[in-house]
Amino acid sequence: MAKKPETPPPQKSIPAPEQKAQQKSSLLDGLLGLEAKTSGKAQEGEAPLTKEEKEALKHYDEGIQKMLDLIAPAAMKVNTKSIILNDEYVRTFYVYNWPNFIYPNWLSQLVNFDAKFEMAHFIYPSDNKAIMRMLRKKVTEIRSSIRMLEQRGIVRDPTLEAALQDAEELRDLLARGQEKLFQFGMYVTIYAEDELHLKKLQTDIESILGGKLVLTKPAMFQMEHGWTSTLPLCLDELEIGRNMNTESVSTSFPFSSSDFTQDRGILYGINRHNDSLVIFDRFTLPNANSNIFATSGAGKSFTAKMEMLRYLMLGIEILVIDPENEYTNLCEAVGGSFIPLSIQSPFRINPFDLPQAIRGEEAAAGETLRASVINLHGLFKLMLGTLSPTEDGILDKAILDTYALRNITFETESPGEIPPPTMHDLVDVLMTTEGGEDMAKTLQKYTEGSFAGLFDKETNVELDNKMIVFQIRDLEEQLRPIAIYIALNFLWNRIRSEFKQRLLVIDEAWNLMQYEDSARFLYGIVKRARKYYLGITTITQDVDDFVESPYGRPIITNSSLQILMKQSPATVDSLQKLFYLTDGEKYLLVNSDVGQGILFAGYKHVAIQMIAGPEETALITTKPQEVAAQAAKKEEEAAALATPDIQEELPASEDVAQSEESIPEVEAPPEEERT
Repeated sequence: MAKKPETPPPQKSIPAPEQKAQQKSSLLDGLLGLEAKTSGKAQEGEAPLTKEEKEALKHYDEGIQKMLDLIAPAAMKVNTKSIILNDEYVRTFYVYNWPNFIYPNWLSQLVNFDAKFEMAHFIYPSDNKAIMRMLRKKVTEIRSSIRMLEQRGIVRDPTLEAALQDAEELRDLLARGQEKLFQFGMYVTIYAEDELHLKKLQTDIESILGGKLVLTKPAMFQMEHGWTSTLPLCLDELEIGRNMNTESVSTSFPFSSSDFTQDRGILYGINRHNDSLVIFDRFTLPNANSNIFATSGAGKSFTAKMEMLRYLMLGIEILVIDPENEYTNLCEAVGGSFIPLSIQSPFRINPFDLPQAIRGEEAAAGETLRASVINLHGLFKLMLGTLSPTEDGILDKAILDTYALRNITFETESPGEIPPPTMHDLVDVLMTTEGGEDMAKTLQKYTEGSFAGLFDKETNVELDNKMIVFQIRDLEEQLRPIAIYIALNFLWNRIRSEFKQRLLVIDEAWNLMQYEDSARFLYGIVKRARKYYLGITTITQDVDDFVESPYGRPIITNSSLQILMKQSPATVDSLQKLFYLTDGEKYLLVNSDVGQGILFAGYKHVAIQMIAGPEETALITTKPQEVAAQAAKKEEEAAALATPDIQEELPASEDVAQSEESIPEVEAPPEEERT
């Protein structure tokens, strides 16, 4: 009788989720080297392995370097209150009590805490049907308790009424599908070099969380389970949770650290929240404009010069309006050019200059001249003061007639190639124009009077360097706004003519903001700078003067980058309203040290500490004592170079020997006389 072949037992089917879990587990084991074992079985057709051969293969497996060997600690000792891991002490806490109300970003203080720690969140979804049944039963019990109190004439219990309201609200949200219920567990593991430091860290973390009514306890007698639960293994060996709905769980997401680091850009400083580096490129923002506000001596110019120096390394051209000659050392160090503007200076800028070429739609005939005439109106209002509508019309016609003397009209093609007129020509035209005599006499102060020679000559300034600094310190106070206006107009013509990545820095910008026409001109440049690959930096310490101008706020809103440094208590309130600062940020600005502040870039902001290297600090410092020390050092070096070489003036060795022989010996006085 033929024997029936034995049918293999049916294999037990494994659910898909378990298969995926097994695949992940085998993948992790393979990564750690737990499956890297040599088979001890003989291949088909080979003699079975002997005991000695199996022992040799075992030793070979033990000698293979595995990932687990690299990450495993050298030693580990589990105590009741802590774990000793290598030379570190480890302690794990779990949260056992939560407040009734908690707000988003409540974990930011703990996330940014300066310590080595690990935090784990375990979130388990619950079955809504079972929760609804439980809540219905709970609501019935609470209502029954309330009715019993009413029947007995006892005063109402607010705790029961609040519990009833919360339960009913949760039932409604669960029924609509707007909320879900979860089991939420939170564990924190801290590391320290000794028990004393460990205890201090425990006190600090308990204080941070306790201030928000989030109470913790150490996982006594479960330290190993707690430590394992905070490792990136997704193993919850403590299983201590609290019921929370979706809204409550979402507030506990720990990804709220103020991190501001990009792959490209320059280093601005250190993040004071978590000691990370603040690295970014301002040209990646919607626009590259920035504002720096701070009190005197808080580090405004230091920050601006540090930024300029680091952008120079990226090949970006730098243009500076320097009212106090603070940028001279930096300009000399990088091989730049500084142009002093004063009555005694040989450099001149003609305000009637036209750009050589204009990009885009403005290249149409007449547009260049029209834009220049509008800018000249703003300049002459600074020189002449307030004009009546009639005088404004006369001045407009006189400017056009002045350009017409050089054959420059609205129909002229490429007017920038024709030599422009000067202010002398405008004065002559006004003198022969009815109603323009008074304006001509006022302008004669700039052509023939005490201010002659500065704005009435042809331009002899060349911008052919990576860094150009216009110095206006030696100008009279009333000439400063005019000089800044003319220099900005000159730079703006250059910027529009050649498309290139540039930074324009305007120090003490309140000089322009105190006059409406110059403030309007600055606002126009700030608003259009992005189209010409230009970033404008305005620096000021008079925040109120800057903001009170009708163009102050628009300039700020058209700047994607703001750096707020130390502020005085008198101005910080207006700054708080302007930038919608929190009370904490307000107090941070008042109590900031030199070089500290808040950096706003788009929708991100971070507390920052500006840092510079020793060589950078020597170039960009503005502290009087450091500047004086550097000046004294330069004088000593110059004096040393000017001293003649002594060796060259010495006679030959033979002459020296003869001179030594010719010197008579002097007898020493007696000992009593010496005494």
